[in-house]
Amino acid sequence: MRTSRLLAVALATVLLAPAAAVAVPKDVVSQPTCTLPESNAESLELLSTYYQGYWWDHADLTIAVQSHPRATEEQLDSVHEAIAIWSDVLLRCFDGAITLTDVTGTGTNNQQVADMVVHFVPHFGGAAFGGIALCGRQDCGNIIVGSVPPPGSEFEEYTPEELTWVAMHEIGHALGLGHATNLEESTDLMGYGWPDLGDPVLSDCDIDALAVVFAWVFEGGEPHPPEDGPYDCSLD
Repeated sequence: MRTSRLLAVALATVLLAPAAAVAVPKDVVSQPTCTLPESNAESLELLSTYYQGYWWDHADLTIAVQSHPRATEEQLDSVHEAIAIWSDVLLRCFDGAITLTDVTGTGTNNQQVADMVVHFVPHFGGAAFGGIALCGRQDCGNIIVGSVPPPGSEFEEYTPEELTWVAMHEIGHALGLGHATNLEESTDLMGYGWPDLGDPVLSDCDIDALAVVFAWVFEGGEPHPPEDGPYDCSLD
């Protein structure tokens, strides 16, 4: 049953504790210039709240994919599609002020120098989770995504579409987003309500929260940590 897969689909780094959402004044950050689907999240955690010291001090971010030898071309296409979707949305919504560039296969040892690396390991995680963003105090540069549960598991292998969703969720964490606070009821990308309650949505709240994470980009000053979250999605 699909309802048994909530934890298998998108469990990420931490289960964030609920907190009162804070209202961030609209004039603090530049508002996104794109139109995205409406959020059904109540509020959205910011990872900086739980990882003091983790935030990006540059906005021209790079990402690469490092794959297990047994990864199929279709699986890798799904992971690269996740990167391409995020890259396109960031470019459209922030007019080039925040970018995410896939540098897989360019240069020498690019997987080691990219800001973020998606490690695709088909059998990683199994029945517990499909992906994890390894966020520490200094960075959130390593993402591990899997697709195949261990032998005997009740869970099915992710479809290419589901694999893209899982990779997008983890990339969202690496960019600085936490979870929707109404975690299992939200079909926002950063919620756990999908796919049981519908396909995930990269929403207006996701992008507005990233504008808070990267507020320094739009202020024209020196890089600095974002405001504490969570971000109130009703502000959108």
